[in-house]
Amino acid sequence: MPPKLAVDKSGETREIGWMANNTYQALTDGLVKSRADDLGTTNLDEAFMSVAHEQVLLKFDLSKDDIDAGLTDGSLDGQIDAMYVIVNGASLRGEEGEEIPDKGPLDVDLILIQSKNTTGFEENPLKIIRATVTDLLDLSKTYDGYIAGYSTKLQDLFAVARRVLFDTSGRTIRVATTVFYVTKASTAAIHETVIKTSQTLSDQISKAAGTKDVNFEFVGAEELIALSRLPRTRQKRLANHKVISSSTADSFACLTTIGAFIDFLTDDHGVLIRSFFDANVRDFLGKSEVNEAIKKTLHELDEGDFWWFNNGITIVASDIDQKGEVLTLTDPLLVNGLQTSNVIYAFMTDPLVAEEIKEKRRQQILLVKIIQPSSEKARDEVIKATNSQTHIPKAYLRGMDHVHRNIEDHLKGNGLYYERRKNQYRIAGKKVTEIVTLAEMAQALMAAILFRPADARGRPTTLLKSDEDYISLFSDKYPLDSFLNIIVAKREIMTRLIASYASAPSSFKNDVIFHILAYLSAAKFKASLQAAHMWRGYSPSPDEFNHAIGAVIGLFTDAGGTDKVAKSPSFQTRVIEAARAYAASLVAETAEDKAAASGGDGVEEVAASNDVSDEGEPPITEA
Repeated sequence: MPPKLAVDKSGETREIGWMANNTYQALTDGLVKSRADDLGTTNLDEAFMSVAHEQVLLKFDLSKDDIDAGLTDGSLDGQIDAMYVIVNGASLRGEEGEEIPDKGPLDVDLILIQSKNTTGFEENPLKIIRATVTDLLDLSKTYDGYIAGYSTKLQDLFAVARRVLFDTSGRTIRVATTVFYVTKASTAAIHETVIKTSQTLSDQISKAAGTKDVNFEFVGAEELIALSRLPRTRQKRLANHKVISSSTADSFACLTTIGAFIDFLTDDHGVLIRSFFDANVRDFLGKSEVNEAIKKTLHELDEGDFWWFNNGITIVASDIDQKGEVLTLTDPLLVNGLQTSNVIYAFMTDPLVAEEIKEKRRQQILLVKIIQPSSEKARDEVIKATNSQTHIPKAYLRGMDHVHRNIEDHLKGNGLYYERRKNQYRIAGKKVTEIVTLAEMAQALMAAILFRPADARGRPTTLLKSDEDYISLFSDKYPLDSFLNIIVAKREIMTRLIASYASAPSSFKNDVIFHILAYLSAAKFKASLQAAHMWRGYSPSPDEFNHAIGAVIGLFTDAGGTDKVAKSPSFQTRVIEAARAYAASLVAETAEDKAAASGGDGVEEVAASNDVSDEGEPPITEA
């Protein structure tokens, strides 16, 4: 029997490697089963999606929260299971107060993902995605409201994409679009019509987004396994003109050429490696007049060297290996000089800049300080000190506050890993279900302490920008067990939602989870200060969890059951009022039972016993 043949994605005819792909499918199934166990679900399709999205998004350096926020799967998803709009390394979600840098270069990635736990690549999903792009990414069209046939979540993300593309007009930019189609199939056996449809889709996206940089990637079982085997730690070499080291060889002052520094900052395709930029401060890039001054120096410098007119770059690394004038850095992170780095990169990749000028700049010198901190505390101090004169808002440095180090230590003692720094434990290989991000903690506290679940759902990345909210959420006077118990309760709600609503899209669970947590807290505590202190000894019972879940989902469904509802202040009010009413009914019921048993009234006594306040705390007023 002759071998079976197929046309691969390059257009060549080749033999299908059935045996090899069966092996990779089995390995992928193992990854998916392990992820399902971690998530506590029997829904292997959802677990496959979790694995697929995590792997294909590795190079974009998104956090767990970023990945979850981009999920669009479910009804009316236009065959797009996830969508991301990334500007200068920051994933935009369309939240209130979210900003696009108004100055400086823009680096834009638009990502669409279709992922299915199947063993084939099909043409129909790509046709539907093409129609979706036609409907929702038309820059010549005015979108006055939502249109039928697509979820509000998907339309909100496309609205962000359109806004970003409009804002790039007249700016130094790179706009790239990537479509990932992920299954367990072999990419060596894709039908010719599917490949042609993918090319048609790419052409449509190129036209709609106004960019020729469109990449369509078929990702099969073999590619997923290859991605899962990539090292999570990153090493990069920096060649220097001159290196001076400290006596302990844990810090270096380097004079390096701009050309060598660009090689260090970019991948094999010449694209800036955004994960090298400290996540706490990098989305502040472009908001200062400093960019224009750096750009002017690059354009006009005639006498002297570049480093004479620039303060240079500061990098921290977990390990530094010196071989002559070459340093190999493990997990390097730029913590100061981010604007300099971005402007240099934009200048050196700008097609409007003459090659003669670029070549001259490549030979000029840049000052780079490289430090291997002895501890996390030392690392935080380096970042704070090197950014003390750059007017970066406090919100960008929140994770270095003492209270967060205390939370990290306390959660670690209870089997959870608190990421004060983006992806610090993900890179270390900890399970996704063991990681608690700073944003997740802020959301949970916003719901459980401030009784504002709509804000927790609707603007997780901007919660920390308000000093008033931040102080209310992360006071070092709160018991550490309150932080622990609140996040454990939030995780327990998700476990129960996964078990009871396995077929529901992840967006549904994310829409209701913070409202359920707020309901539990509002039914138990009358005021924010009381909740902050008394959660230290509160672990909701199974009956309390089940009642809160049922009550909130009932309210959510009656209100329309959309993400717009979940982000609505009016729905938030309805949830809190329902929780208060439920608590009052329990008090009344208990009073009646006691009165019946004693033959007396008993109502005032029971009501008084339910006015709980923390020992040693001042009287608590209504929130």
